[in-house]
Order: sequence, then structure tokens, then C-alpha cells
Amino acid sequence: MARVTKEQIEHAKQLDLLTYMRLYEPHELVRKGNDYCTREHDSLTISENGLWHWFSRGIGGQTALQYLIKVKEMDFVDAVLHLCCNKPIQQSQSPQTKEVDNKKQKFILPEAYKNNDRVIEYLRMRKISDFIINYCIENKLLYESADYHNAVFVGYDKEGIAQYAALRGTWKHMANSFKGEVAGSDKRFCFSVSAIERSDKLIVTESAIDALSVATIRKKIGDVHYLSVGGVYVPNKLKVTMPKALEQYLKDYKEIKNIELCLDNDEVGDSASGLIGNKLLDEGYKTASHIPKYKKDYNEYLLRE
Repeated sequence: MARVTKEQIEHAKQLDLLTYMRLYEPHELVRKGNDYCTREHDSLTISENGLWHWFSRGIGGQTALQYLIKVKEMDFVDAVLHLCCNKPIQQSQSPQTKEVDNKKQKFILPEAYKNNDRVIEYLRMRKISDFIINYCIENKLLYESADYHNAVFVGYDKEGIAQYAALRGTWKHMANSFKGEVAGSDKRFCFSVSAIERSDKLIVTESAIDALSVATIRKKIGDVHYLSVGGVYVPNKLKVTMPKALEQYLKDYKEIKNIELCLDNDEVGDSASGLIGNKLLDEGYKTASHIPKYKKDYNEYLLRE
């Protein structure tokens, strides 16, 4: 079990969220009036003084440490180590110009490492089956990055061009590893595994890990479509923002008629499942909701099995 010192904890607590975003995730920072939001969560507002509030979840704070724990879902030790061990992204701009505007950044996949050993080890630790892992690697849906040895889950458009990549830290001591997206990722083309032959069924999850977890539970991949939507957004209990990835996938695969929503077992996931399901029903799709019976998501459910 990894441990941290009092000095490391104090160091981690010193960093406010705005400074952290400028140093470590400048591609995620977007100007929003007098404040900022992130590309991943447009309802997460960050003020100039570093205070932040995630309105859709009703949580907030000031430090980067609180952000990593509450938003990125890292546990305390992992978050402290992440802040103490990772190096800031090198920028040529002055601090005042580090934040990006609303113009889309160029999407470039991280350089691949010479092998995928750490990614394979990590996914095995998450109980993803070797067959599922190898299938994704062989089809260039998954690989290990050369810089931080992250698992890179690649999303493609209908023409087979990479447009998106989700990142997952693979450090084996982390109970809840780093999560992020490559700068310039197009959320319309989140990680997905299309059916080998024509299929009218689509399984929707929030994360790539959950998609592979459902495939592991089913002991099948390539027979139906799998799509991770990179999270869901519910501004209130009566309204849901339809995931861009789901809208795009249904445009690209007109044969899909049956949709299974395997979202997270929390308030947002439960609300989104009902609201998205109703909207899809109105559009003529057959839908079913399969939220995990216990645990937060399908990977946690798989780990308990």
C-alpha cells in the first residue's frame, strides 16, 4: 500500500485548481465570461481566485487536491502522489496566455510505447479478460503511451480516422487512477467497439473501462456495438443533455434499433438513464436500462464478482 508523508500532503494542499489546470491540463481550460470551465465538464466553473463549483453535481472547493478527489474520483493518497510526482506540461506562453480559447486544438494521439505490458497488467488487475484486451489492442482501439504509460482508448469516426482518445493511468498502486482526454479530442467520437457483422444492438456505458467490463461479463465482443460516452450531464432532474457520442453513433449506424443503457449506479447515472431512455423511446428505439445492482459502475461490479 502506497503512503504519503506530511510534507507531501502539505505540498499537495498548496495548489489551487486554476493554477493546477494552467500547469497540468491547459488544454482542458476554457474561458467562460469572467471565469473558466473545463472542456470535459462545462458546468464546472473555476474562478480567478481558484474557487470552483461543479453545478450539475452540487460540489465544489478550492484546491486541486479536492478537485482530483471529488471530480476525478481519485482516492486521497493517489491524488497527493499525482500532485507531487507529475511534472507540469511545458508551455512557451506566459502564464496569462496559457488557457485555451474555444477554438478546437489539433488532435494528436500520444506516441505509443514499445509494448503494452503495463496496460495489460492494469486491465487484468481490473479483471478485464485477456480476450477482450487483445481484441482491442489488435484492432488499434487500445495501446500504452510512451510518456506516462497511460492506457489510451482510441475513438474513430466512420471513415476509420482517430478523432478521440481517453486516458487512464496504469500505476498499479492507484485504487482510482488518473483519468483524462487527449487535447483536441472530439466528443462525438468517443471510444467504441463496433460489431464485426451487422447488428441492431448497442450497449452504452459512461467510460471505456466500463464498456470492456460489460464485454467481459458477457464474454463477447464484436457481436454487438459498444459505446462509451465519456460521462453524462444532467443539469436538473427533468432535463438531460444527450451525449454527443450517442447522437453521432446513431447517425453513423442506422441499423441500430435496440439500445441498452449501462450507466453508473449514482444519482446522475440513474437520472440520465431514465431521461435518455425516454428520449430514445420517443425517437423509435427499443431501450433497456441495466444499472449495476451494487457498486458504482460496471468495473466495480466486475471486481466484486
